[in-house]
Amino acid sequence: MPLLAVTYLKGRPGVTTTALGLAASAPADAGATVVECDPAGGDLMRRLELAATPSLVDVAAVARGATDADTAFVAGVQPVAVGDAVVPVVAAPAGGAQTRAALPELAGTGRAVLTAPDRLVVADCGRLSAGSAAWPVLRLADVVLVMARARADELAHLREALAELVDVGPGRLVVLLAAGGVYPAAEVAHVLQTHVSEELARDPGAVEVLGPLPEDRKAAAVLGGELLPGKRWRRLPLMRAFASVLDGLAADLTVAPPASADPAREEAIG
Repeated sequence: MPLLAVTYLKGRPGVTTTALGLAASAPADAGATVVECDPAGGDLMRRLELAATPSLVDVAAVARGATDADTAFVAGVQPVAVGDAVVPVVAAPAGGAQTRAALPELAGTGRAVLTAPDRLVVADCGRLSAGSAAWPVLRLADVVLVMARARADELAHLREALAELVDVGPGRLVVLLAAGGVYPAAEVAHVLQTHVSEELARDPGAVEVLGPLPEDRKAAAVLGGELLPGKRWRRLPLMRAFASVLDGLAADLTVAPPASADPAREEAIG
């Protein structure tokens, strides 16, 4: 069930940009789809000038009676062109109330919409708080990617949340350092892993640290729909960093090969 949940606790580290960038960097056969699960409401409709419908609300409505994930996804996907890539996006309305009402339909017991085996779902879970409606999404995730800048204030909030994050589910917990930090990744990893070991009495390997991402306004503008991508947009520093992050997570985000076609259906088509 290849589900990658992207979230943060403090500041504005660029979670939505990262979710879209990771999906755009994924291999075409991964079917990477961005789903806005931010309980505060989505940003992509306005940022990328998408239509108000279909949206996450439509996916949740269809999920109530759908027998397969594809049926629900088709109800809410809008294609977004990023260079030579087309990223399917399930956008959420700007108002958080509709998203909060929709999330239980997508993350409830038995719901396969976010965990379809033949599609990589990148869930933008927005800012994580104690009572966030996105926690059930994190519990389903194969990888929980928590973004933070390597600054004292953001890392303090992250350290305080580690007890819940380490136990959120069976998935892999990874801290991805955003641009703009002041401490090296190795130092951040040491502090967090020491806290997990000494204060939480857990395996320090329960949390990993990747990054930092490079400061790359050009790539961010491409992903934000503010700048047309050039022919070499995939070689921009931020896009290369996203591809590297995905490579490091690949073992936990394996997409199942498509099921063999039904012979009867093939005959009918032929």
